[in-house]
Amino acid sequence: TKFLFAAQTAGASFRATATLGRQGFFPGAHELQKLLDSRHAGMSAARFLAESEGHADKLFNFLGAEELVAIDNSDYEGAGIIADMNAPIDPTLKNRFTAIVDGGCLEHVFNFPQAIRNCMEMLALGGHFIGITPANNFCGHGFYQFSPELFFRVFSAENGFAIRAVLTTENKKWFRVIDPEQYGGRVEMQNNRPAYLFVLAKKIEQREIFLQPPQQSDYARQWEKNSGSPVAGPQPAVHFFRSLLPHGLKEKLRPYAANISIRHRYRCYRPLDEESMLRGDFGR
Repeated sequence: TKFLFAAQTAGASFRATATLGRQGFFPGAHELQKLLDSRHAGMSAARFLAESEGHADKLFNFLGAEELVAIDNSDYEGAGIIADMNAPIDPTLKNRFTAIVDGGCLEHVFNFPQAIRNCMEMLALGGHFIGITPANNFCGHGFYQFSPELFFRVFSAENGFAIRAVLTTENKKWFRVIDPEQYGGRVEMQNNRPAYLFVLAKKIEQREIFLQPPQQSDYARQWEKNSGSPVAGPQPAVHFFRSLLPHGLKEKLRPYAANISIRHRYRCYRPLDEESMLRGDFGR
């Protein structure tokens, strides 16, 4: 919910919104009240939740949706458009929506390249893709859990898109993920907590999508140089000291190391102040 508020503040329009699956809505009343008060809505969060009846329709209407439709493979949750995202989307849906929201669907679609292409094609010029998707420690939840690299390469200028933000959270703290191409190495994450990615991308040009398939940036860089193996980006000093430890000791310490915040383990995950994010500032 916070990310949706932040996306709107950053300029995303929900006027014509399509969600992948009908979205549930179960925020804490206290946190929702703070968000409503920040908009001077003069509304009770308890009443807002009661009227929502567990669905996000009222939230999207509050964010400005004049047209709201859910797309699903079945009507079991009341979807307005029945479509299998494994297959090309109906041409009448192309360039139609100002926002496509994936709140946890794409990891369940086997043909992900076609499904994400559908999302990109359904967006009107200037529209935004908004994704909240499993990134780590969700093994078995769906077919996939996703890497930040995937979204940076998919929503590229070559495909007519620009990434506005890729974020993650840990212990109620937000982090901005650096583009691996900019970082110069892989933006890996190893931890013992479920982690989501929050993706905001804007359609800036009508282009043929996936005319060239996306390639992982570190390999593409090495192929260009025609030498060596992928090189990791700069790492904190702790990685140097870890390299000095005997293998057996490292294995014993690994479960404890996973408890250390990604803030202290990875330079490619930059802390992001929540108040700044809610003002639409995702950092640089």
